[in-house]
Amino acid sequence: MKITMKRVQIDKAKSNMLFVVTVSTIVAMFCLASAKSLINQATYQRKVLHERRVAISQLEKNLTTAGNLASQYKIFNSPSTNLIGGKSTADPNAQPPDGDNARIVLNALPSIYDFPALISSVTKILNGQNIAIPSIGGADASASIDNAPTTNPQPQTIALTIGGSSNINGVQRLIADFERSIRPFDIQNLSLAGSASTMTISLTMNTYYQPAKSISVGSKVVR
Repeated sequence: MKITMKRVQIDKAKSNMLFVVTVSTIVAMFCLASAKSLINQATYQRKVLHERRVAISQLEKNLTTAGNLASQYKIFNSPSTNLIGGKSTADPNAQPPDGDNARIVLNALPSIYDFPALISSVTKILNGQNIAIPSIGGADASASIDNAPTTNPQPQTIALTIGGSSNINGVQRLIADFERSIRPFDIQNLSLAGSASTMTISLTMNTYYQPAKSISVGSKVVR
């Protein structure tokens, strides 16, 4: 009987020990899982805070740059005499050399491909010098050109051929008009024929436009 009672006590002690070990193991595993979860959350929060500080720093730099740009723009566009010696005015109908500096820059390098407007401008230059039998040639690529802003815009070339006739003084004034034009005209080939009183001119030249720059605001996923 004594041996049986002792064995029962031993078995009971073993059972209690097994229960304690099992519970301790479960608690330890729960604590480890919780600790891992807390560590992961802490790491994630540190990354979030770091990226937040980076974003705030970049935003502060952008605000400073925007303020400086606005100040420089006001200075650039405020003189009473513009870049080409005309009267500085915000009137959109002002004729060259009048007009504010911002409009002059936009006219010098348009942000869209507008072939009909270009032809109209060149025609006005030819008519201004009374060029007889004027001709303007070029390929209108309006149907295939994408005027959408890009992140890294580059100047794009538009080729033109121009012809007509005048006396030598008219031809000289025509070439001078293209040289003084707000919009750049890069003469590639020049051909003259005839006499001082009746001279035929043929020009092959390039002009340019540059698409607008797009500004994108991105987002970053923190993992």
